[in-house]
Amino acid sequence: MRTHWDPGMNMAAKAEAAAQKNLSSSRKALMEAAQQFEALFLNLLLAEMRKTVPENDLFGNQRAEKLFQSMLDQEIADHSVKTQSLGLAKMIYDQMASYIPEED
Repeated sequence: MRTHWDPGMNMAAKAEAAAQKNLSSSRKALMEAAQQFEALFLNLLLAEMRKTVPENDLFGNQRAEKLFQSMLDQEIADHSVKTQSLGLAKMIYDQMASYIPEED
């Protein structure tokens, strides 16, 4: 880690500035983690829902179709998180944000 010395800023002010930077990045990281969790949950939910649909052998081996469906499920989950369709990420963030100290 590279640091530089600024004679116009004392150590306490530097520490406070670093703490504020880490605090805002902690909240951002928490929101990203909550969104990733919601996307993972939705992806698993869609995969389990697809298992309930009966398969047919009309077109033979369906490896490519299954790969496409899994990629489609991932995109649906990612898009759903961005549009906040379920709101699970926001609920997780609201619950966990209480453990991060408030900004001054």
